[in-house]
Formats: sequence, C-alpha cells, structure tokens
Amino acid sequence: MKTKIFLLLFAVLFIFSGCTSTSLVGSWIDPEVKSIEGKSIAIFCLTPRLDIRDKVETQMSEMFQAKGVNAMRSMDFITPGKMEKEVIELILKQNNITAVIIVSLLDKEKETYYVPGTTYAPTYYGRPYYGYYGSVYTNVYDPGYYQTTTSYFIECNAYRLSDERLVYSAQSKAVDPTSVDKFAYEFSKTIVNDLSKRGVMGGE
Repeated sequence: MKTKIFLLLFAVLFIFSGCTSTSLVGSWIDPEVKSIEGKSIAIFCLTPRLDIRDKVETQMSEMFQAKGVNAMRSMDFITPGKMEKEVIELILKQNNITAVIIVSLLDKEKETYYVPGTTYAPTYYGRPYYGYYGSVYTNVYDPGYYQTTTSYFIECNAYRLSDERLVYSAQSKAVDPTSVDKFAYEFSKTIVNDLSKRGVMGGE
C-alpha cells in the first residue's frame, strides 16, 4: 500500500514539475495590417530591474534570431532612464529597425486559498483483528494549510515604425515564477511562438 502511495505521489510531482507557470491569456492583431514590415525589430522590456530586462530581452532576441528575424536588445543602445523620442528614433533608423516590441508589467495579484488536509488509514492484511482495529482507530491525519500565490500579468505590444501603428498586443500570466531565468524563457517562448503562429513577423 505504501509503495503504491509513493508511486502515485511521484507521478503527481513529475507531472507538475513539467508544467509551465507562464501562459498566454489572449492576443490580438490588427486585421488591416496583420504583419510588420521587414524583419528587423528592437525589444524593449520596461522594468526598473536590470536583471529582468537583461534576461527577457536576451531570450526574446535569441528566439527571434533562431526564426530568421534580426532582433536587437534595447539595453544595447538605450541607457537606464527615459530618453527623448527623437534620440531613440535616430538610433532605430541607424540600425534599420522596422518594428519595436514593448514588454511591460500590467498588474500583480496575490491569492490565498485553503488546501484541505487528508486522512490515511494504513491497512494491515494478515494481521490480528486488533492490529487492524488499532490502525483504523489511529488514522494518520495531515492537517490542511493556507497557500498564497502571486500572479503577474504582462503586456506585450508590437508596433510598426513606418506609421507607429499597433500591430499586435498580448497579455500573459506568470504564476509564482521560481526564477528570472525560468520566467524569461517561458514568457519569451510563449510570445515568440504566438507571433510566429499568427504571422505577425511576415512568415518565416
């Protein structure tokens, strides 16, 4: 019996360990535009945390490069702090950038819920009646507990620079990301795959 319970717990842990904590809530494309012009983009991750900005822009640029899209990280030419629009436009033009992708945090929510306890009564087959009686009488009880999860809602917008038109917008949800690296990878993969599937990049 204990062996079966151990195997069941192992299977559950294995399944959940492979689950992603970042998912796409929804996305939209401009039906009149559908795709950006050219295949050269700049990625802006708007956050005061340089480690998150670095990881997200790096992961997204690498994934775009793998799909044949020339992608630049904004942190390679934009210094921390706000720069004037004219300066940014000049830099983008010098690098033949045709579109920009802007990533920003929309909201942060915390949710607390109760995880109920469980009761397990070990069974003793082939034992005297009192052994069975005693085991059922003294059930093993695992008390319940409260657990808090934190959800982050992230927005990603893609603009065509020729007319500064919004071409694509998506919202993603990240639940209790365990590390910056894991979040950056999962988020970037989710967005790049959706952009590719919707043909926003103009096909591969």
